Amino acid sequence: MNALYKNINWNIVSTIGFDMDGTLYDEYDFIKQVYCEINTKLINNNNILDFMLMRWLEKGSSYPYIFNEAYDMWKKNIDYKDDFINSALDIFRNYNPSLSLTNRNRDLLEYYKNKYSLFLISDGNYHLQQKKYNALGLSDFFEIHNVVFTGKYSSEYHKPNIKSLSLISVDVKEAVFFGDRGNDINFALASSMQFQKVYNMTEIPL
Repeated sequence: MNALYKNINWNIVSTIGFDMDGTLYDEYDFIKQVYCEINTKLINNNNILDFMLMRWLEKGSSYPYIFNEAYDMWKKNIDYKDDFINSALDIFRNYNPSLSLTNRNRDLLEYYKNKYSLFLISDGNYHLQQKKYNALGLSDFFEIHNVVFTGKYSSEYHKPNIKSLSLISVDVKEAVFFGDRGNDINFALASSMQFQKVYNMTEIPL
């Protein structure tokens, strides 16, 4: 299966690190669920829902900007902007997602778990990331001491960075990091790790 990612020098790899959102599963699955929940509870307007989903696809990020833009475009339907944004964020952060790995991604993780040491570093709201982790069944593949949710720590650890890597034991000379965004590649390069860009574990060009 290593032939799937030809840019990696697998001969020196003993450890594989992963981002979670967008890397191990299609993050749009989560976004669609939670935006539908926001629409049902706060808006009840499918035009606004479609707008938020399309903006997420365009921007690749969620809040606060998308909720801001949704309010500005349809403010005649929403009385108080701050109340709407805060309520939307509250639903977002406390949502209980229904997520699963694809069979392909489960097989990949099972294969890598049997050959390498694995670690996971994920940013975002700590409690929400923990819910996603549990929903995806990732404890089948990652030892708890090799999992870092950066939102659990002070701001200097937020987003994957060398500080967050210091929370686990990794030989960066023998590691490769899988991620889907610019933050992930910057983290890998700053940490002197190899990097593989993927979305939903499918290789995409750097």
